[in-house]
Amino acid sequence: MFEEPEWAEEAPLAAGLGPVASRPRPAAASQTKVPLEDESVDVAVFCLSLMGTNIRDFLEEANRVLKPEGLLKVAEVSSRFEDVRTFLGAVTKLGFKVIFKDLTNSHFFLFDFEKTGPPRVGPKAQLSGLKLQPCLYKRR
Repeated sequence: MFEEPEWAEEAPLAAGLGPVASRPRPAAASQTKVPLEDESVDVAVFCLSLMGTNIRDFLEEANRVLKPEGLLKVAEVSSRFEDVRTFLGAVTKLGFKVIFKDLTNSHFFLFDFEKTGPPRVGPKAQLSGLKLQPCLYKRR
C-alpha cells in the first residue's frame, strides 16, 4: 500500500531511527480491517477520510481498536453534512459520545468523540445519519 521513494534509502539517518531498510514496511490495510489489536489505540483520526459508502464499518472498526474512553477525532468537509444532529446521533449509537464539536468554519466541521463502549445497535439497524453527501468542489 505504501512505498518509500528511492531517495529515502539514501537520506541521512535521523537520530535514533535506524536505517530505513531495517524498519518494517506498513502493511496494506483498509479502514474496515486495521491490523491492530482490540482496544489498543488511544486516539483514532478520520481527517477527510469518510469517503466510502460504508462509513458505519469505518466507525465500528475505530470503536474496536480504541481503548475504553479513547478519543475519536473527525474532520470533514461541512458541505457533506445534510443534518449534523442526525450524524452525531448515529455516531453515539455506535458507542461514542460527543465531547467537542466546532461547526464555525465555513469549509470544515471538527468533532471529538469519546468511546463509551461497544455499539448500542445491532448490525442490521439503519443509521441514516451516516450517509454523507458527495464532496462538491467549486471552481475559484
